[in-house]
Amino acid sequence: MVSNFNFLKLPYVTLAERQQLPSCAAIYFAIDENDRILYVGKAKNLMTRWKNHHRLYKLQQLNQESPVRLAWQVCNEEDLSEIEKRLITEYQPLLNNTQVELPAVIPSEVVLREFLRAFSRKLIIAGIKPKTDEKLLKVHIIFDWRDASSKGTANRIKEFISANQDKNTSLKFKDHKFTKFRHFTGENLRPGSRALKTMARQHRSYNNHWELACNGVVIHITPTDRYGEYKDRTERVKIAGVNFRAVSPSIFTEGNKKSHELSSLSPYIHDPIPLFWVE
Repeated sequence: MVSNFNFLKLPYVTLAERQQLPSCAAIYFAIDENDRILYVGKAKNLMTRWKNHHRLYKLQQLNQESPVRLAWQVCNEEDLSEIEKRLITEYQPLLNNTQVELPAVIPSEVVLREFLRAFSRKLIIAGIKPKTDEKLLKVHIIFDWRDASSKGTANRIKEFISANQDKNTSLKFKDHKFTKFRHFTGENLRPGSRALKTMARQHRSYNNHWELACNGVVIHITPTDRYGEYKDRTERVKIAGVNFRAVSPSIFTEGNKKSHELSSLSPYIHDPIPLFWVE
């Protein structure tokens, strides 16, 4: 049994890095930048415990004012309850034995508008598929997948999704895959070679298709090889009230010059997403 230890010298990760917590039985501390203990708890599996912790929302709020870190001490499972009880009595943490504060529901259009603003210079509306009796109106948005670096559009979208996954909102990003790696390469590359690693990184960037729905409209986000060409042929529009770019309707009138990826779409003319919440 652990009787005494210095919580300031324990291993830790930041609140945002909680996915990196180990899978072990432990006593854990949520601590702010002033070394004030905000919460003490126990876990038979520390990583699993923090996938959906009941104090996460409040700690995320506090983290905006003062960075929060999660420290831990590995313990035997049979000792967890006794040690936790003693430490709560000793440190009287701010959040222990207080009412759990739950987040308010964030309207999906609020998160969507935040996303559209963040990527207004990296995404282009290709066109729409009008509403039918069986299907909702669909807006097709494209991105340049060729930048496979950490600053490329695909990776930036993944970062946005990860940062917003804990928000209490109905807006959800569904991720679909396009191709298997062997189909993408078109050739056999030597395992472990630089060429194979480069190709794998490009495939991860290309192999993304996100789908989300908001206020009766479905949005598809897919990669394109012709982003630069379309970028030079766009017009300013609005989507969900956010300034954006859309492929010029003139491209759709050029008949045989119309690209294959636009062949099933109609020009984007008017903002189809109604807004029910005033920011």
